[in-house]
Amino acid sequence: AHVSKSLKLELNAIKWPAYYLDFETVMTAIPLYPDIAPYTQLPIQYSIHKYSDVDKVVAHKEFLSDHKKDNRRQFAEMLISDLESEGNIITYSNFEKNTINTLARLYPDLSDKLQRMLDRIVDFEAIIRKNFYHPDFHGSTSIKRTLPALVPDMSYDDLQISEGDSASAAFAYLALGRWKTASEIESIRDNLRYYCARDTLAMVKLHERLQSWKS
Repeated sequence: AHVSKSLKLELNAIKWPAYYLDFETVMTAIPLYPDIAPYTQLPIQYSIHKYSDVDKVVAHKEFLSDHKKDNRRQFAEMLISDLESEGNIITYSNFEKNTINTLARLYPDLSDKLQRMLDRIVDFEAIIRKNFYHPDFHGSTSIKRTLPALVPDMSYDDLQISEGDSASAAFAYLALGRWKTASEIESIRDNLRYYCARDTLAMVKLHERLQSWKS
């Protein structure tokens, strides 16, 4: 593996408590709900692992939309509450930052609180891309490449929903009424929760692993 001298500086700059954040979204040609344009990307779910230090968990919080209606307003309000006001927000790519920007434009009365989150965001994939390379990445820094290379005892193999496109499709099918019984619906919703939580926990484990590599 190649480790940059600046890895230590970037990891040490993270302000605690840290909130490891992941979103899931759905986007369809035919809108799932009234008054939404085709191909609008709707945030439907998030997972947050809150840590007081790199290996000290404080809490896990999550939100999964009611598949029967547009829940973007509640999504934004709960996100503001769960991310609190101090510490870095750790994401994997700029996707969450872009989604928060979209929510800020959609709800002007929440805009200030949402915009304040943006300065707290740390893109963990960017830290890896700039400072760390492992041959098993095979040229990619996606979490599905970095996780097995650095944390081989953790995977997504045990999950019924194990990647983002499947999560998006599952939620869309829920909204369209594909599953009818309460047990079927709850099973799918549970599988969505498990998948999103695994993404944030994967970031935690990557962070722990990189702590041992920093020079």
